[in-house]
Amino acid sequence: MEEIAQLREGSLPEVPFAPLLLALALQRRTLVLEVRRRQVWKRILLEDGVPVDCRSNLAHETLGRYMVLEGRLSEEEFTASLSKSAARGVPLGEVLLEHGLVTAVDLFRILQQNLAKKLLDLFTWNEGEFRWLEEPPSSESSLKVKVPQLILTGVTKFAPQEEVDMSVGPLVGKRLVLHPRPPFPLEDLRLHPRQAQLAEALRPGRRMGELAEATGLPVDEITRLLYALSILGVVVAADTVPKELIGTAPPLRPAAPATGAIPLPAAAADRTDRTDRTDRTDKMAPPVVPPQDLERRRNEIMQAYLSYRRQDAFDLLGVPEEASAEGIDERFLAFCRRFAPWTLDPPELAAMAERARDLFLAGARAYGELTDREQRSTLLFRRKTLRDERAKKPAASFAIKTDLLDSEAQYKKGKALLEAGKPRDALVLLEFAADCDPQNGVYAAETAWCRFLVSSAHSGRSLRELAEALRRDPNCGLAAYYAGEIHRQLGQVEEAEPHLRRALKLMSPDRRPIDALKALAGERKR
Repeated sequence: MEEIAQLREGSLPEVPFAPLLLALALQRRTLVLEVRRRQVWKRILLEDGVPVDCRSNLAHETLGRYMVLEGRLSEEEFTASLSKSAARGVPLGEVLLEHGLVTAVDLFRILQQNLAKKLLDLFTWNEGEFRWLEEPPSSESSLKVKVPQLILTGVTKFAPQEEVDMSVGPLVGKRLVLHPRPPFPLEDLRLHPRQAQLAEALRPGRRMGELAEATGLPVDEITRLLYALSILGVVVAADTVPKELIGTAPPLRPAAPATGAIPLPAAAADRTDRTDRTDRTDKMAPPVVPPQDLERRRNEIMQAYLSYRRQDAFDLLGVPEEASAEGIDERFLAFCRRFAPWTLDPPELAAMAERARDLFLAGARAYGELTDREQRSTLLFRRKTLRDERAKKPAASFAIKTDLLDSEAQYKKGKALLEAGKPRDALVLLEFAADCDPQNGVYAAETAWCRFLVSSAHSGRSLRELAEALRRDPNCGLAAYYAGEIHRQLGQVEEAEPHLRRALKLMSPDRRPIDALKALAGERKR
């Protein structure tokens, strides 16, 4: 890992994205990492090894387009907000907040999900190059990604099967155990029930074949989780651990509830238990905070948190440039009253404590800057220079120009060519769309089907691509349908039927699976 973290450039076939990301996290690197594959590039900003931002040349990865695709914003709202954002030179999220199109809490979640999606794409890449950029790593982003959880999800859901098979090869035949003191503790990972079942089966030490017998899980699922946990240093060969420490790994942490509820941190849960015991002893009911006040407080903290890294000391504390020393003191004290983390007493606000802490510390640094005569003078000069530069610029135009790669536009053109009976021409555009958005099951399914239409000699590759699309997105009925159709056209009736029946459930009311099943029944009779 130390050697990988020193590499200033390399190729993904030699160093896949998962170990590369882990190495930079372990060494707490602060840098801009560019990853390229053909026409697509992504630039990841890491601070102390943690990804906080990711820019790319893909249109669907921009915030506004992502929100439209997720159904969080209409096309009209997106276009109007983007125009205002461009005209004023402010982030799109700020415009969305001003117009009440999203709350600060929801915007933060969307930004986190968008960042995670951009990073997860990179786990699918089995070709490409990476390099450190010389540009200074600076960002206004308040986001943070948990690297161990990202690697766990990326490997188990998106890594190419050949990468997984090659990487777990050295583990075959070895007795595997949970490391008692891994670099990233097991309790920091949230495992789904099947993953937790496999991890628990490793506690006494087992070989890969024994794991399949003990858990009843498919081999592919076992190998993927073993690959992820071995990268993280959570799973190791038993002969590398002292015998007396085998089975002493810390307890597992269950995945978050599917309802989206956020579990309390342990400290908050303990505090709640103590409060309950005190209440039962003192016969006093805990103070009740109205839900609307809690929601208002959450959004107040989150809105400030989303923008604080873009603000200088004056803007953060809301201090006028001509303010006196007493005025600065008053604004700072007011800021403290709003964001002091120890004021977040209701358990419902405990999840905001970390953000409030960051805000409080930023406010303290801003106060120090404003009360230091030399630093304040420097900041005032910088603000005046920026105002003068903005005044010299011509008025912003509402025309928005972009050179971003638009996978959706290429997909639509490819579909049109396919429907016009030009599969060879269509395949180029569909491959482009699937290349740009590898998590999109529909793009992958249409590409695989088009490849088969170009030549039935590609049936094996098409079926593998469809199987991969279904693994990444089990609800992609189109992938199941095309897999069934390819098997049917190859005369493989028994293989075709389960795929078509699966498609029937997933694609209703689309009649294509029904018609294919009828054709299959007719072929059986013949």
